[in-house]
Amino acid sequence: MIYITGDTHSNFTRFTEEQFPIQTEMTKDDYVIICGDFGGVWNYIVESIYEKQWLDLLNNKNFTTLFVDG
Repeated sequence: MIYITGDTHSNFTRFTEEQFPIQTEMTKDDYVIICGDFGGVWNYIVESIYEKQWLDLLNNKNFTTLFVDG
C-alpha cells in the first residue's frame, strides 16, 4: 500500500501509533511518501542528534518512508 502526506516540517508526531494506527498492520513493503517540506535533514555538515532521533524513529517503523523534498 502507498500512503501520501505532506509538509511534516520535521514534526513526525503524525507517525505515532496513536495518530497513524494502521501502521501496526504495515510492512516494509508499504510506503509512506512525504511530499514537500520534509524538514528531517537540515544539517548536512555535522550530524544533528535531534535529526538522527527522528530519522531513526522513522527508519524503525514497520513501513518504508520516502520523501520528496520541497
